[in-house]
Amino acid sequence: MSRSISSNLQTQVANDANKICFLIEFNFSTPVRVSTHYKDVTYDSNSYQAGGNFVSLENATESGEVKVEEFGISVTNITSDFRTLIQGGDYHDVSVNIYIGFFNTNEDLVDATTYFSGQIRTASITENKNSSSVSIVVANHWANWNLKKGRHFTDESQQQVYSGDKGLEYADQTKDDIRWGND
Repeated sequence: MSRSISSNLQTQVANDANKICFLIEFNFSTPVRVSTHYKDVTYDSNSYQAGGNFVSLENATESGEVKVEEFGISVTNITSDFRTLIQGGDYHDVSVNIYIGFFNTNEDLVDATTYFSGQIRTASITENKNSSSVSIVVANHWANWNLKKGRHFTDESQQQVYSGDKGLEYADQTKDDIRWGND
């Protein structure tokens, strides 16, 4: 992915000492924005909630090949609103933007540049008596390469066409590869 960075960011990167953080934007109907910084960060007129050690990302890889790249994001001690979005399955194909933010010596955000853009592929919640965490796998735009346009076999899609029909109520809990017939 080609990138360009601002002159302010070019100057900051040239410094001997840089402090960075990741800014993560989950574009749900009401966006959720978190950062790996220890205090809230404002970037591009959006506020990113401090996540510090509660937010972690796997390393993303880039190549010149046309292939699906994916990596994981883990968010612990999540809010009930975030938990509800994931439990309700409202995360499918939600876009995710991740930026690397650069700070000056006064801890002011100089600028940020895109680290990764893609969609949520899968999400799961782990809870115990002390905490809740969400593990999210995001994939680049090549993940939709084989997507078939049209109606999806989900309860939500079924309700739009046949309100009250319970035929696909548990469709999201089945296996991915269902074989019919004698095969």
